[in-house]
Amino acid sequence: MVEQTNLIEQIKTVAKAREEQSLLSDLKKKRLAEWEERNAALLSDIADSSQFLADVEALLRETTIKVYQDTGNKAPAKGVGIREMTKLDYDPKEAFDWAVEHKVCLKLDTATFDKMSKLASETKPGFVKITTEPQATIATDLSKYITEVK
Repeated sequence: MVEQTNLIEQIKTVAKAREEQSLLSDLKKKRLAEWEERNAALLSDIADSSQFLADVEALLRETTIKVYQDTGNKAPAKGVGIREMTKLDYDPKEAFDWAVEHKVCLKLDTATFDKMSKLASETKPGFVKITTEPQATIATDLSKYITEVK
């Protein structure tokens, strides 16, 4: 019975910790909403500025690439440059067939393999062992179960 008493005490401790966490989280949300309301103009200016920055950076990149394409110069002006990136283009099915044939570059889809192995004994490979392990669960609202939480 000592373990049952310890379990009840631990449930109470978790319930209190959850309540404290919830109160603090709610307070943070309230204060953040108040701050955002007081600083709406600033937040709008930041969003506008961020969008403008993204637009002018994209234009600078495009212009730098155009100058590079026209001149071949990888450093067309101070502060900008060209880095050539290698890009691969291939049909995924052909690549998979090649990987199977050469027995390289293969990765197991563990989520699908696990699902298939659990479905039925016909789909489960012989080397897969299925065991059951206990896993403790905790109710989201412990106050329903322990009345003297506070």
